[in-house]
Amino acid sequence: MMTTTKARTGKDKIVNVVLYLRVSTPEQAERDLSIPAQRVEMQRYCKQNGYQIVREYVEPGVTARDDARPAFKQMTADVLADSSSVNAILVFTTSRFMRNTFKAQLYKNQLRKAGVRVIAIQQPVTDDAHGHLIETVFEAFDQFESEINGVRTGAAMRENARQGNFNGSIAPYGFRVEKTEIRPGVVRGKLLPLPEEVETVREILRVYVAGAGAKATARELNQRGIRYRHGKVWTQDLVLRVISEEALVGTYYWGRKDSRTEQPRPKEEWVATPVEPVIDRELYDLVQSIRGERDPEKNPGRQSSSPLLLARLVRCGRCGSSYILETCGKKYRYYNCRKFTRTGKEACPGFRIPAPKLERAVLNHIAEKFFSIERCRAILRDLVEEAGVMRQKTLEHRRQLERDVAELTRRVERWQEILETNEQDADVVLPRLRELRAKRDELSATLGKIVPLRTVPPHLYTEAKIRKFQAQIRDLFLSNDSAITRNYLRFLVDQITVQGTEITIHARGEAVVELMAAGGDQTGPLNPQGRVLTSVGSWRPRRDLNARPSV
Repeated sequence: MMTTTKARTGKDKIVNVVLYLRVSTPEQAERDLSIPAQRVEMQRYCKQNGYQIVREYVEPGVTARDDARPAFKQMTADVLADSSSVNAILVFTTSRFMRNTFKAQLYKNQLRKAGVRVIAIQQPVTDDAHGHLIETVFEAFDQFESEINGVRTGAAMRENARQGNFNGSIAPYGFRVEKTEIRPGVVRGKLLPLPEEVETVREILRVYVAGAGAKATARELNQRGIRYRHGKVWTQDLVLRVISEEALVGTYYWGRKDSRTEQPRPKEEWVATPVEPVIDRELYDLVQSIRGERDPEKNPGRQSSSPLLLARLVRCGRCGSSYILETCGKKYRYYNCRKFTRTGKEACPGFRIPAPKLERAVLNHIAEKFFSIERCRAILRDLVEEAGVMRQKTLEHRRQLERDVAELTRRVERWQEILETNEQDADVVLPRLRELRAKRDELSATLGKIVPLRTVPPHLYTEAKIRKFQAQIRDLFLSNDSAITRNYLRFLVDQITVQGTEITIHARGEAVVELMAAGGDQTGPLNPQGRVLTSVGSWRPRRDLNARPSV
């Protein structure tokens, strides 16, 4: 068998060539600005030199800074194959082949060894040492020009983002891009909320805060027939991407990664673009806190494993240190000042409180203020309205899936008829038939997993029903369930300060303070700074517990 180089008739004799045509942006490709012109000039060049064109490789709207180009990869694989008879690759200029000096030389050396030259028809050079030097100079200028263009483009996009415009075409989930022509030929995009996606975002946050992880949240959405864009199923990564997007609370950040190196930039280099918020900042912060606690990489000793319900919320009123677990024996658990338990009474006198007593006092106090009849009536009304929206979305998804399954069934039947009447076309018909059946079966399986949401009872707003709902939600909150009570405590409470037997509960934000203080009989005063005061009452530790126990 002849070697590849000999099969190509030698490096000095060029017979067969391929054409590589490329433009940098999709806009250029769509408007046919450059590729037809390149083709015409290359065909004229081949005719003048007696070259035979074997194939064209067209790369529309792809940068030449790297080699991650489908047509480019296919071309190099084809011309380097043992069976190839190609002697040269023709490009319009060296910049069409590669705008990276190192990679250009790497590929050209590999091609030369196989007997293939790369010829830029607008920059002719000889195939010797002097020609290779001149060619390297061209490539260096190509890389320099590319880097300068990148700096200019980056500066323009940075300024565009500062002016409140969106760089790009794919909006973060929950938003859409609205294009506006600010002057003839100049179009700018703005991020605006997309109502149907905003409802899904809020549902994702509710499910996540209620205790489900990202994977469980994705699974629940898929079972209810709620899909990501273009019918794509939800995944753990998609859920995490949605809940971490800061555009939800009013700020979209551009420039998080360097477009050339794909490496993350420091946050101080990001450009903030204001957008209309779609959720409250308190809810977003709560979700990020929960995610941080669940992430074993960011928080290997994550708080979710702590036995204390109020861990990281309680602080000492004397020294400001956090309260931690203090144990005595096998069954006694207390909250006490970290400085006292780690250093001793010289650092802080501390104040030991039995864990069940403190947790019950805080939970009862919050439950009395937050879960009043008036608040429960409002919560119930909101739940009914949101359930109606999600039930309608689920029904719409189900109907769409039913239509898609019916359409695929009709197409399968048509292809089966074609197969029965034209058995000679089985090679074409059978693969298509298998593809349609597989798609139909997949959609049918998805349809079977959708759990229809139940309708709201007609007499839900009676006083008896509301009181029953109040009792149930209070019981749920007071149950010490770590997946629900712990999360909602962090939503309602910013900090709990212990000063002797008096507890000061610092609520999160004015809106939450209003919720906690609304309606019902008050069990403690609400001061203007948004602090709710209560007391654990008097209690006396056992005589044998007066000494400092070992932690």
